[in-house]
Amino acid sequence: MVEEYLFFSNNPDTGDPMSYVLGIDAGTTGIRAGVYSLEGKLVAQSYTEFPSYYPHPGWVEQNAEDWWKSVVKACNTAVKLANGQDDIFAISVTNQRETIVPVSKTGTPLTRAIVWQDRRTVEEVRRIKSIMGEEISKITGLKPDPYFSLPKILWWMKNQPEIVEKTWKFMLVHDYLVYKLTGNVVTDYSNASRTMLMDLRKRKWSDKIAETFGVDLEKFPEIRNSGEVAGELKNREIDIRSGPIVAVGGGDQQCSALGQGVVEEGKIKSTTGTGTFMIAPVEKMYGGNIIYSAHVVPKIVAEVRIFTTGSLLEWVKKNFFQNETYDVLNAEAKVSGVGARGLMVFPFFSGAGCPHWNPEAKGTIYGLTLGHSRGDIARAVMESVAFEVKTNIDLMESLGIKIAELRLDGGAAKSALWNQIFADVTKKPCLVSEDVEATARGAAMLACLSAGLSLKYVLEKFVPRFTVILPSGIDYSEVYERYKKLRENILFSSNI
Repeated sequence: MVEEYLFFSNNPDTGDPMSYVLGIDAGTTGIRAGVYSLEGKLVAQSYTEFPSYYPHPGWVEQNAEDWWKSVVKACNTAVKLANGQDDIFAISVTNQRETIVPVSKTGTPLTRAIVWQDRRTVEEVRRIKSIMGEEISKITGLKPDPYFSLPKILWWMKNQPEIVEKTWKFMLVHDYLVYKLTGNVVTDYSNASRTMLMDLRKRKWSDKIAETFGVDLEKFPEIRNSGEVAGELKNREIDIRSGPIVAVGGGDQQCSALGQGVVEEGKIKSTTGTGTFMIAPVEKMYGGNIIYSAHVVPKIVAEVRIFTTGSLLEWVKKNFFQNETYDVLNAEAKVSGVGARGLMVFPFFSGAGCPHWNPEAKGTIYGLTLGHSRGDIARAVMESVAFEVKTNIDLMESLGIKIAELRLDGGAAKSALWNQIFADVTKKPCLVSEDVEATARGAAMLACLSAGLSLKYVLEKFVPRFTVILPSGIDYSEVYERYKKLRENILFSSNI
């Protein structure tokens, strides 16, 4: 296990007791716990990794018990650093979405969770498409793809029916952790809307989908609003003596949007970590080849997911910059220049997400010669992600969704070069938060809401300052047009 401890201050901004909230971010690779004051100040945080398992090509699994052990370690460390054992009054959880685990009535996971990255369910996705076609998208707002929860459940039903028979509840990561904290079983709309089992307009589990595929809705948690009270902390493994309430939390991308202040139309947040995830609040579903989910505030969001982005740059670093820092990688990518000297990367290393929806697509490095450098490869990766972001922004705007600015966070936002490439390619102002880890902050904001603080107050206190990156005037149009033409051939060839 890799652990990271960050300590900022022993003193909250007010001397009042019960003056902290705890945000738990259960990501794809680990748990980040952040202690915040009521003024939105990050007092202390801790990070603990957990493993993933890859038993077959395309399979990605995790142990739910590993999530919990990491939560205990990260929370206890952060709370101790903040000297906050008696001062935490509310807790909330945000999570990697779609990842799901079957749990017995004793609260024991019956098998490993299937992670959102897992691609074993291609056949189940074909079945969903053949049976329901576009109707399932009209109900759920989603496009059939292996990373949603329904195909995973159908895989268990077909391949391990004995597990489904023993299942008391199917739990998402949020649901399992809230259950461990409180003993109560509850999910929220932002997470439920990512299962491909929730009717987004009616805001309830879909009887139509459940009946069509033989899914028992009694095996799913009650859906509640994010920021409501889920229960009280009852698990004594968490060393907090103040008896805090535990809020109903929300999905990581929606919480990241909340942490960035993206709660109204016109703003879009783009998080580039393992993948790139874009969220734009909207008043209705506009259609198109994008997807829609519930926000953690009373809105829906248009959402884009590009599967392999930050993880692709990490792959470049691992294989070409093994003993170098990211500063060296960025410097060499900058020297490469616009267009990466003719080299192009198509970032479909785990299939193609929005708006292509091609699970068979494969990643491609195109135009590589003996004259290219590792810096060219790094630059081409950065540009390819920006091109996919632009493709989706153009689609949203063509549907009538207004986008005035991008708010960037995630690990990629630490790269000044990549931020500038995003601004130049999209021709939009890019706002980079001084706190690029907005997800745990968003969870802490939901904890505040559960304690009765207003959304207006929470936004004023918690949304951090931004650095504005303006387009530099560099023209990417010719490179982008070439990228689009080549992309058509790449995606077509994946179906051969």
